[in-house]
Amino acid sequence: MRASEAEIAARNEQATRVAEALAAAGFVVRRDADQATELPGARVSVDPANDSRGGVFVQWSVSSSLNNSAAKNALEEGVDSPVFRHFSFIVEHMHATLIAILGSAGFDAGDAEDDMSPYLIRVTS
Repeated sequence: MRASEAEIAARNEQATRVAEALAAAGFVVRRDADQATELPGARVSVDPANDSRGGVFVQWSVSSSLNNSAAKNALEEGVDSPVFRHFSFIVEHMHATLIAILGSAGFDAGDAEDDMSPYLIRVTS
């Protein structure tokens, strides 16, 4: 089920403030509408669900070439391959950095605890 239109509007307003705070910090930021392009940077999205899946989320995206190389190397060489370790280092550190920057900007942000997307950040206020 979808959240009410008022709740979705409030989430969109919050997502705009989150995107502005990240852009002010120097990050390249893209929103839901930009999902067709695979650009690296911070992605701010709004999930309209009326349950625990709903809310405002942020996730770091590396370049598609690094993402593809990491996946290929993990399959061929395992997760100890240098390319996959580099990819993991980046997403782990950017996850922590984005949470810290959002906290500094006055947002309540933390790990979304989503098994399907382990570096997803939920912004609650």
